[in-house]
Amino acid sequence: MKVPSNIIQTGKYTSGNEFVEEKTNKPYQGYYFELNGSLYTGKEYSIDAIKIIKKQDQNQLYNSSNTALFSLVSGITSQQLTPTLVKGIPFSGEISHGEDLSFYSRQVNIKPIIIKSIDEKTYISLQGNPLYQTTFIGNYNNINQNADQAYTQIPGLRTFLEG
Repeated sequence: MKVPSNIIQTGKYTSGNEFVEEKTNKPYQGYYFELNGSLYTGKEYSIDAIKIIKKQDQNQLYNSSNTALFSLVSGITSQQLTPTLVKGIPFSGEISHGEDLSFYSRQVNIKPIIIKSIDEKTYISLQGNPLYQTTFIGNYNNINQNADQAYTQIPGLRTFLEG
């Protein structure tokens, strides 16, 4: 297939540490071409070319074997993931009926442990997802759960809340 020369730039070269293959996260060194803003392996256009993307800053999340497995299953590469760290929320003790209601989640397939404070809609959407642990503190759906009960459901929650 012939590609119009005004939409392709061929013959570019990288000596490494600049790009990775989008699907495998494998570093790429060699010739590449640009087509409509996307980058592909090879000196000239080829339908079999592999898409490459700019390498992002190194991060522990990218080096995890769990992330590699997640990437294979989901099709989302570790380069597309962005970790979010959430600071602890001050907590003054047990919550009883009618007081504040808080929801929390933890993704089980990443380290270090990152616990997030979430809203009810997110809590509901994560229920039954094997990649997440969820819990709440307060009265929800006629179930009153105190902080100690929530701590047993998500390891590290006490540290997260006490900051």
